[in-house]
Amino acid sequence: MEIKEYEVLMWEAAKNRDKEAFLKRVEPSAIMVCGGYQCSGAGYVEIVKDFDMESFEITNFEIVCQTKETCQVHYVIETKAAKEENKDLEGVFHITTTWKKIKDEWKVVFNMDSRVAF
Repeated sequence: MEIKEYEVLMWEAAKNRDKEAFLKRVEPSAIMVCGGYQCSGAGYVEIVKDFDMESFEITNFEIVCQTKETCQVHYVIETKAAKEENKDLEGVFHITTTWKKIKDEWKVVFNMDSRVAF
């Protein structure tokens, strides 16, 4: 599987509020910096259970650096919220994710977003 496919699986797990699938992709000790808030992967999974995402689209996907054991990617994601009260959470964001091979499985160890200013 290509690293982009793993990234999509992570977002699908979040969209589907699937905590188990999310932690299959994200290391519990990962550093997650989202919307100016920082927590661990284990902490972020608690946010996932209440996630409100109707859809997402990834564009401009690029691998910044890759070795046999680590990979850093950057891309743009556009998210849509399902509920009107969460429309402030949707938008276009730059994302960077660092993946590390742990026990022969790719896992997120760092993830950060930044809203695109138009």
